[in-house]
Amino acid sequence: MRRVRWLLLAVLLTFLALPAEAARRRATFFPKDLDMEEAGDAELDTRIGFLHTQDTTNLVVPDFALDLGINRRLELDLDAQAGMDLATGQWLAQDQLWFSLKQMIWDEHGKDKAWAFGVQHGPRFAVIPSTWGFGYQALSMLSVRTLHWQGVFSLGGFIDPQDVNTYARPIGLLAGLDWSVDINDDWDIAPSLAMTVHGEGNIDAIATVDLELDVGKWGSTRVGVMGGWQDSGRVIGMELGYAPRFHFLNSPRRP
Repeated sequence: MRRVRWLLLAVLLTFLALPAEAARRRATFFPKDLDMEEAGDAELDTRIGFLHTQDTTNLVVPDFALDLGINRRLELDLDAQAGMDLATGQWLAQDQLWFSLKQMIWDEHGKDKAWAFGVQHGPRFAVIPSTWGFGYQALSMLSVRTLHWQGVFSLGGFIDPQDVNTYARPIGLLAGLDWSVDINDDWDIAPSLAMTVHGEGNIDAIATVDLELDVGKWGSTRVGVMGGWQDSGRVIGMELGYAPRFHFLNSPRRP
């Protein structure tokens, strides 16, 4: 538990230290899943890579999600993004800090197929210096799993902290489709599509294809490519990811 507290403190200090100009950047939304961590277990899903638009090329370090399992239907998550503009060498906060609760509301298991429905929701804290207060983000997720593939459709929206210069509070709708297909016992291929409809009418659409390797108790690794449309221009990118798992709290395992 101590290392989790130190990790959370390091994340907060890192994002609070990023420059104010970062507030004008838009985050890249990635679809969520309904995979729940075991009670007392944690996973730190970290991605690094680059994202090239018509205006700039950003090195994304890191884009991460920390998942803390509470029980088989409840999980605490922390999501954030940061990066560096390769043209200027300036570090940029890409998103606000989202602290959320993920809940499995319903699941049903058949002979060769399983369905599940859940929600993920929580406050978005202003870690970018030119914003203040907090916002909120909520997603609903419908999952279907078979012996060889899993698909998750997510739908929701957000309202962000207020900009201290314009007094605006960015809002938007989110939709995503995440697909994972088993190649063999260790390798998966995972295409996804994410869309953000911003309050001013602009639409971002990002498609990603990941190749994932499960390394057992050590977690999983991935390599992926992405492309699409963001800020009224084309986007291409590449990412590497590692998601280590560790035990942070003594708790009985589910049967």
